[in-house]
Amino acid sequence: MKLNQREVQHLLLRAGFGDSYEVIKSYINKSPDEILEDQFKKGRKPGKVAIDTSYPNPGNMREMSDQNKQMMRKQARADIRTLNTLWVKEMVNAPSSLNEKMAFFWHDHFACKSQNPIFMQGYLDAIRKEALGNFGDLLRAISKSPAMLQYLNNQQNRKQAPNENFAREVMELFTLGRDQNYNEKDISEAARAFTGWSFDSEGNFMERSKWHDEGTKSILGKIGNFKGDDVLDLLLKNMQTARYISQKWVAYFVNHEGNTELERKVADALYNSDYDIKTGLKVMFFSDEFYKHQNIGSRIKSPIELIVSMQRQLQVSIEDEDSLIFLQRMMGQVLFDPPNVAGWPDGKDWVDSASLMFRVNLPELVFKAAVIQNQPEASFDDNDQFKIRGRLSRLETRLDLDTLKSSFENDSAAALEQFLLQDHTQGINVPSEFLDQIVYFTSKPEYQLC
Repeated sequence: MKLNQREVQHLLLRAGFGDSYEVIKSYINKSPDEILEDQFKKGRKPGKVAIDTSYPNPGNMREMSDQNKQMMRKQARADIRTLNTLWVKEMVNAPSSLNEKMAFFWHDHFACKSQNPIFMQGYLDAIRKEALGNFGDLLRAISKSPAMLQYLNNQQNRKQAPNENFAREVMELFTLGRDQNYNEKDISEAARAFTGWSFDSEGNFMERSKWHDEGTKSILGKIGNFKGDDVLDLLLKNMQTARYISQKWVAYFVNHEGNTELERKVADALYNSDYDIKTGLKVMFFSDEFYKHQNIGSRIKSPIELIVSMQRQLQVSIEDEDSLIFLQRMMGQVLFDPPNVAGWPDGKDWVDSASLMFRVNLPELVFKAAVIQNQPEASFDDNDQFKIRGRLSRLETRLDLDTLKSSFENDSAAALEQFLLQDHTQGINVPSEFLDQIVYFTSKPEYQLC
């Protein structure tokens, strides 16, 4: 199967955050296999996303004065903000955004937050390292990360008083899904197996033997003196884990209503490859179902997807930390701050009358800011009156308009529309100026879809 432009854009918007017009054109009439292999190759060595963690760990604050504790907490909040924006910029600038898109998916799947930036750095490192690797390795890394153990209260899980929170979410959210072939007894027994899983103040995983319940447990029909790793083994050997991951992938990447046959094929590929993530993704992205008309341009972009795809497609950069955090907050999705353990909503939940108005006005805000800061002679009116609501008076953005315009030098407004809108009809009353055309098309409700 050779892909046309719309299908190429569909693949790169779903398996990544979209890409430039030049990249799209280079992939036209190539197969999904050729395109994905090139994307895998480009993303083989993900860029570094790291904050400075050389200062004292916020976990070691017991001996500090109140003033120093306050300063440390302030610094910790600032560092998590920085980690957030560094990751967004990597999503925008990486040669291939496939690894970062999968890491973004796993961030929602393994929803987690912590006030400790060192813990969050370790958590992000884990999901980015194994984003396209092995799900079993990813599951173990996240389950042993201090950020997740802290978030799900496993520090309080001890043989004298087991805490079931961590074990419950490992089953319900990470592997089997809710109400799938297990019961409350399985959760309580698994919690006993996870007793002693902990971490020290430096963020190192520890198994505290004095806290661990050494007794016999019965979990998912198996009996033994199980420890935490044994529980993860049992969950990975259970075919329902592969089915659950497959169902989430198909709902997220293909169609929110799911597809039973495709889910089965992806689950079989994932399970039979010992949970190799690339193997499962290929079955999904190579399928005819993925490219069906009804699945193209049918998914509402999440706020992060909207912020990142606009920058990747159009050579515009949202430069400073305050601007990136502001936009995330205004649209309701801040990295490292999920609303709960189940992660963020999806689909129509992202859009109401207020958020849609902000979304469709976002391109004008972004490009007008770039005009003011970089090209004051351009065609926007009332530049000196530019203000936006909220705790930010101005977005800091940068636009490489010359490079962008050169990509479309011999193409019409219709070509720009085809590039930006997956579900489009011929625009009417399209502005004559190139930059005005960009704002016109990206401000249409159809641009909210991928």
